[in-house]
Amino acid sequence: MILENYVWQAPEFFTREEIRQLHTAADKIQEMPGQIGAPNNQDADRPNPTDEGTEDWSIRSSTVKWFELNNGQMPKNLEDKLADAIDMANKQCNWNHTWEYMENPQYTVYTEQPDRQGDFYTWHTDAGPIYYGNGLHRKLSMTVQLSDQDDYEGGHFQWLEPHRQFDRMTGTNPQLEMQNAIQTLSFSAKTIGSVVVFPSFLYHQVTPVLKGTRKSLVCWFTGKPYV
Repeated sequence: MILENYVWQAPEFFTREEIRQLHTAADKIQEMPGQIGAPNNQDADRPNPTDEGTEDWSIRSSTVKWFELNNGQMPKNLEDKLADAIDMANKQCNWNHTWEYMENPQYTVYTEQPDRQGDFYTWHTDAGPIYYGNGLHRKLSMTVQLSDQDDYEGGHFQWLEPHRQFDRMTGTNPQLEMQNAIQTLSFSAKTIGSVVVFPSFLYHQVTPVLKGTRKSLVCWFTGKPYV
């Protein structure tokens, strides 16, 4: 499927005071290593903090904290604003996906590592091929920028738009050139409080953080299958 818009960007959607609230709430939550995998290979990210995943630094290096929505860890005004953002993106991009609920958000921290490559998360999608036990799966993903641009170097959010590489293929040039498909988030969308939304099936990555610390809030919105 070729989309008119693969990514929706809203610079400074959240105020600095709202981001401060989020950091304050996250300070009370236990930090753990970022993991990949889940029971029955359902997804590259764990849908809730009780699932067991594995650590693999060749794919992902970061630390995370999980907000549990059913116990009030996240301020209600922020939870409501996240829902407002996803509805705006869904409408303005003409995706028109239906969703039933937001999964537990993930507070993610990518940091420079003096003794090895800085934290990163290589190419992946947020939506696995196997539905959850309730018959639903991830439809839309969101990232909220929690760090100032000057807090870090590297750590770019990138995604793949496949038609860009296939459009360049011809009978005399049958090769795929991945660089033609890679898109990088605009500088304006890296300001603190900015929001990025995309369909969960989209391949994306976070490049290594070369200096400093990059923090973000990652959210997933789950709904009925497409067919």
